[in-house]
Amino acid sequence: MIIITGTSRGIGKALAEHFLKTGKLVLGISRTCSLSHPNYTHIHLDLVDEKAVKAFQFPNLAGESEVVFIHNAGTIGKIQRVSDQQELDLQEVFQINLFSGAELVHGLFQNLPLDKKLTVVFISSGAGKRPIPSWAAYCASKAAVDLWLRTVQAEESEKGRSITCYAIAPGVVDTEMQQTIRRTPETDFSSLNRFVELHENEELRRPIDVAGKIATIIQSSSNDEIVISC
Repeated sequence: MIIITGTSRGIGKALAEHFLKTGKLVLGISRTCSLSHPNYTHIHLDLVDEKAVKAFQFPNLAGESEVVFIHNAGTIGKIQRVSDQQELDLQEVFQINLFSGAELVHGLFQNLPLDKKLTVVFISSGAGKRPIPSWAAYCASKAAVDLWLRTVQAEESEKGRSITCYAIAPGVVDTEMQQTIRRTPETDFSSLNRFVELHENEELRRPIDVAGKIATIIQSSSNDEIVISC
């Protein structure tokens, strides 16, 4: 069973399509459904809604020999310097990028025996490794994702759980997030020209290509490196 958040578009949809083509059962968690396939099940869940996420319960996974959970859903938040924001976006960005995914992983821990093979993947970013002005919440949330997964891997390995964790940074991908970045006024985002040039020079990666890279990492079943760029 492959469980993916944010399957309505972008990398999440490409991941779902990739695994469906290989015959896998896919459970998609998102606000809207844009896929139709006999092996695809959609569950509506708004990951911004903390109470709804905490109350969420997975369907019975007892018959699954292996579960792969991919927290792909994410937001860049307000592309604006912290001091210029009317209201800080920190809570919402962390809720989507880390907290909701962490709650869902916690739910899997409560329902899967230690010997059940579990792979946990969060989509990370190079922005979690360096400061990018006007992306404070995004940078901080992705840095937190990396260390949270490293710690979870260490904790669950101590318990003897069959688990592999990955924080995968996919690079600059042609998604709706990139469109949002390019629409930002340069007065709010000093790095705007770089992202405009990446688009104009056709240097953005296709979601379907990134999905294939992520699938290859998952199938390698090696956790020598948890934080990875693909």
